[in-house]
Amino acid sequence: MKRCGAKTRSGGPCKRAAGWGTEHADAAIGRCRLHGGSTRTHRAAARRELAAQAVITYGLPRDVDPRDALTEELHRTAGAVAWLGSQVQSMEADELAERVGGGQGAIPSVEPHVWVRLYRVERKHLADVAKTCIACGIEERRVRIAEGQGEMIAQVLRGVLSELGVADLPETREVVRRHLILIADE
Repeated sequence: MKRCGAKTRSGGPCKRAAGWGTEHADAAIGRCRLHGGSTRTHRAAARRELAAQAVITYGLPRDVDPRDALTEELHRTAGAVAWLGSQVQSMEADELAERVGGGQGAIPSVEPHVWVRLYRVERKHLADVAKTCIACGIEERRVRIAEGQGEMIAQVLRGVLSELGVADLPETREVVRRHLILIADE
């Protein structure tokens, strides 16, 4: 737990939680209320710190094509699902559930382990993103892009081979085919 850390009258550091008694106490940032944490400058500094933490956590905005954003989210979510799946698979059967609650005389409930719950949520999110990608025709767009790139490569090859004067040689077609197959295999 972060501490206020301000110098007390006794000369030692304040042992209260960072931000204790201030509007930013739940963020555990800055000095406690007794050591200036509620002043205008300290509140502004806490807001700047929270903004900096948000940038680290969530990233800065950037221009992105919506289809590219969907594709990125599909890949990111698929990675999260794979990782969470490996976490769940590595658990023993008796670890898949956990007791939750039960404080102050309440009856605890048995719920799936947090990894299992996250795995379920991420799988649903993956299915939703995949469904959206299909509805937006992203795969068809990728096929069209690949076809366009293939046509550009063919045009470049035809132009280069024509300028070199080897386009009509019988072995040219076989050499080009062999090299394209080598690239495809990699």
